[in-house]
Amino acid sequence: MVVIEKNILPKNCVLAIRSLLSDLDYELGRSQNVKKIFEREQFEGVSRNTLDPQNIHKGNEVKYARLNDFAFTISQIICERRNIKIKYMTRVMWNLYRPGDKGTFHQDGLYGENKMSILYSLNSSDGHLLVENEKFIDVENEAKIFPSYLAHMGVGPTKATYRLNCNIVFEYEAT
Repeated sequence: MVVIEKNILPKNCVLAIRSLLSDLDYELGRSQNVKKIFEREQFEGVSRNTLDPQNIHKGNEVKYARLNDFAFTISQIICERRNIKIKYMTRVMWNLYRPGDKGTFHQDGLYGENKMSILYSLNSSDGHLLVENEKFIDVENEAKIFPSYLAHMGVGPTKATYRLNCNIVFEYEAT
């Protein structure tokens, strides 16, 4: 049920996204940048939803808009390749995991909804995505695409410094 798409963006775009994310105000109860995140104790990783206007912090509107443009481009390229027609995007979440971090199993949508999830990797690492207990290692510039109702979770690396990805959830037109 998980499909892999490779070579989605040019390398300079991947580097531009990573640069934008290097000081993103990830959600930790209060805004902090990446330098502060790596000083924290064990946790489940951090994320930032850039699509939700309620989550936009003053001064970050331009950065969030640029990140959302990249997410839109990623989803458009993948959906064109897969012949999927997007109705609208419901979430763009940027995730960062340190070594040993581990999320919890969750769903991005309910069974019967026409929703898909894309997990786009911004770096190669030994971190991975578990989808219903099947392991998918992160490879830079690759995406995992799956129905949003499938239980999944992110797992941080054990050897690499970090795991960085974008989770895009969208509703599609049923055929």
